[in-house]
Amino acid sequence: MNILVVEDDHANANLIEKLLNQEGYRVDIAPSYATAVTHIDTTRYRLIVLDWNLPDGDGYALLQETRALLIDASVLMLSANADVSYRVKALNSGADDYLCKPYSQAEFLARVKSLLRRSDSNKNTTITVGAVTLCKNSREVTTKGDVVALTSTEYNLLELLASNPNKIFTKHELLDAIHTEYDTVITSNVIEVHVKNIRKKLHSKEIIATVRSIGYKIGC
Repeated sequence: MNILVVEDDHANANLIEKLLNQEGYRVDIAPSYATAVTHIDTTRYRLIVLDWNLPDGDGYALLQETRALLIDASVLMLSANADVSYRVKALNSGADDYLCKPYSQAEFLARVKSLLRRSDSNKNTTITVGAVTLCKNSREVTTKGDVVALTSTEYNLLELLASNPNKIFTKHELLDAIHTEYDTVITSNVIEVHVKNIRKKLHSKEIIATVRSIGYKIGC
């Protein structure tokens, strides 16, 4: 079970990692906004422990970004600010829980286990497109029974299209769905590259249909 800890305080990050490792969880540490995005784009996490203050951004912006990209990992927000307005802001933006610093180790682990149990209790929601099946809870994609390794961004684009089979998305709409604040340059062909990679990995040029001069739609 993968957990991402986004925390720039080295000592606190090490303590959290030790606590979670003792419970049998596999933990990745991201000390910055940019590092966290790289992890999220390459690994599917069940839980993200997210500190509000980061050296190159803030956890609240990262929370908004992960939800905009349809990343469905549970998020436990950490903050030294006990003001209820911060808690409400985080929860309304997609955080699953909010824990104020300082906190006890016992309460932290209890919150983590509660979120993971809640995640386990959710029924899998699947989308089937031809021979391709997407499991939204696990973010697993299979074709003809074989698991296909998509990046987080590729999965998000495929799920967005597959969830709206009758909708044609413009390239601008799809670009908005994967755009991130840490990007300084967005190349004009980034959507084409992602679509090409998805088609190649799924061994199907028809899975995503090109609508000339407009954009893309799910193809079957």
